[in-house]
Amino acid sequence: MAKKAKGGPNKSSAIRDYKTANPTAAPKEIAEALAKDGLVVSAQFVSTVLSNAKKKGGKIGKRGPKPGRKAAAAGGGLEQLLTAKKMVEQLGGIENARSALNVLAQLGLG
Repeated sequence: MAKKAKGGPNKSSAIRDYKTANPTAAPKEIAEALAKDGLVVSAQFVSTVLSNAKKKGGKIGKRGPKPGRKAAAAGGGLEQLLTAKKMVEQLGGIENARSALNVLAQLGLG
């Protein structure tokens, strides 16, 4: 594993700070701007730092649900899950419900 540089400015922090102040700046622009301040970084390094910030839920580019989308459980909403639960209870358990669904699928009704 590579050793960390001792002392000196934190390049990653400088990149994140610059991106916060200039949200439309591209990695190449950020690298050039930081070079003027004496921090030599490549555009690829800038891109990597910004990508990692997104993954870790940092301030940069924090993503949320897409507009207009509702959160839903896998396979449907809450109403469908409650209906499925009632069906499972009526059929006497999950295994019986699976068997019934398999038969429906074989009949082409599913």
